[in-house]
Amino acid sequence: MINYRPILVDSTLQELTEHGDFAFPMSMDEQRVSDSYVAFVPHWHYEIQISAVVKGSVIFRTPENEFRLEKGEAVFFNSGCIHEAVPTEDKDGVYTCVNFHPKVVYGYAESLLRQDYVNPVLYSNELQAIVFRDEPWHLEVRKLMDSLIAVNRAERFGYELEMYSIILKIWHLIVQNNESLISASSLVSFADKQRIRSLTHFIHKNYMERISLTEIAESDHISKGECCRVFQRVLGTTPFAYLINYRIHQGMKMLATTDHNISEIAQSVGFGSGSYFTECFKKMMHCSPMQYRKHIRKEGKSEDAPRPEEDYS
Repeated sequence: MINYRPILVDSTLQELTEHGDFAFPMSMDEQRVSDSYVAFVPHWHYEIQISAVVKGSVIFRTPENEFRLEKGEAVFFNSGCIHEAVPTEDKDGVYTCVNFHPKVVYGYAESLLRQDYVNPVLYSNELQAIVFRDEPWHLEVRKLMDSLIAVNRAERFGYELEMYSIILKIWHLIVQNNESLISASSLVSFADKQRIRSLTHFIHKNYMERISLTEIAESDHISKGECCRVFQRVLGTTPFAYLINYRIHQGMKMLATTDHNISEIAQSVGFGSGSYFTECFKKMMHCSPMQYRKHIRKEGKSEDAPRPEEDYS
């Protein structure tokens, strides 16, 4: 069954929706980008996502890139990759996405498949997002996504097996056509994963205040240099860029759910001035804070607009 579900996130931008369950760790959703609970909602999840545009066009964004996809085109988002969907000028975009746990591919924890063909993809900075357009293998993936959607809709006996089979075929195409990147991929150590959780937790708790690189590093008892290296190894960014990104997303919540002016919001989320907040917001969102507020309120209207008590932080 293909569902429609709003995208709700916590304070770390992790999506709260469960994608499948332990028995069948896969789900499919159809999302209208004109909906205020779908558009402009940066989020991430442990599951891998492949989205195919089924109507109109959709803009997808990650922290590093922006892709405009037309009907029939698709995009892969890796586990943990922050992404969001944005309406185009026609505002008619609809996409269907499959979300699946990596174990759909590797089976059991110690398997050869996990070691050689799944973890190297999950930990590759170059394979965080893949757009499937016109290359021959891209067209194969697009056809397989069409088949996956059709199989899921029909729900005939054994359809779960067929869905697994299609996902494996897509994964094989990704691995086969990115062999050099996968071979060069270095794994993120468990220690780095634990450390980045601690460092980002400190930022999430203190982003409203003036915090320095020294304070971030000292929160996990490491040097400033090692702090920067951990952020680069795990997230591919700097502590300062991560802090600014997080502050912007907290500001987006306030723009959508309060009537505070720009200066008030800037102060609340840790920016020194409204002008600096606006400058950073424009760089990230490609519109001003006021333009974003007008858009989100126009799309949400009265009963659909996010309310302060529905803030999932």
